[in-house]
Amino acid sequence: MGHEDELLVEKVCEMYEKISKLESLKPSKDVNMLFTQLVLTCMPPSPIDVTKLCKRVQEISQHCTHVPSRVVFVGSGPLPLTSIVLASYHLTTTSFHNYDIDPLANSMASRLVSSDSDLSQRMFFHTTDIMNVTSELKDYEVVFLAALVGMDKEEKVRVIDHLAKYMAPGALLMLRSAHGARAFLYPVVDPCDLQGFEVLSVFHPADEVINSVVIARKFPMPMLDKGLGPIMLPGKCSEIQTFNPFNQLNMIEELAIEEHLS
Repeated sequence: MGHEDELLVEKVCEMYEKISKLESLKPSKDVNMLFTQLVLTCMPPSPIDVTKLCKRVQEISQHCTHVPSRVVFVGSGPLPLTSIVLASYHLTTTSFHNYDIDPLANSMASRLVSSDSDLSQRMFFHTTDIMNVTSELKDYEVVFLAALVGMDKEEKVRVIDHLAKYMAPGALLMLRSAHGARAFLYPVVDPCDLQGFEVLSVFHPADEVINSVVIARKFPMPMLDKGLGPIMLPGKCSEIQTFNPFNQLNMIEELAIEEHLS
């Protein structure tokens, strides 16, 4: 291992030790600072092969959150790259249920994965309007909402409200938005639009990736009828948000891959 790789491993281990000593991983000045430093350390291109490092160092990457068993992608389209990339590289034991209103799109997508013995067993396609899906939504731990589901503000908010009503308490919602001039290309989702959700993170890319990423959690108890809006966690209100790399960095990576392929 070269000198630069040794310095990288040393720095990651140092930050890991600091993070491990935190009493809580709830957003705070110290938590946000450490995770931001970790992300900035790991993001630059590096030839390092983590799988060849000692077992103790490899175990650092295993301290991640629970892997969902069932996720749903709303608006998957004929080329469901998000589901394919996540199923192939990140969530390799998870079942993916893809919803689209276009039967031709689902037919094409189904044929696309049919030749793969693994993906064909874990990817399912449903031709229906998500607004007609109710109790089934409680079966999913994570819901991905495509950028083009709801092409105007009112329609997008109606879909979000529907998800808030029927998703399981504590389930995660990952959706795409736009920021600045990119709003000319895709609909904008503001945190205030996420009634019934706790907004965990908002990330606005500054490179060729167009879509922003919003991650929110369904309130553990019904709160829509109480007139309560979304909750932004402390430290999450700046234009470019800090985020927890252990459960969100792979999503950003996947979005970058998708943008390059599309």
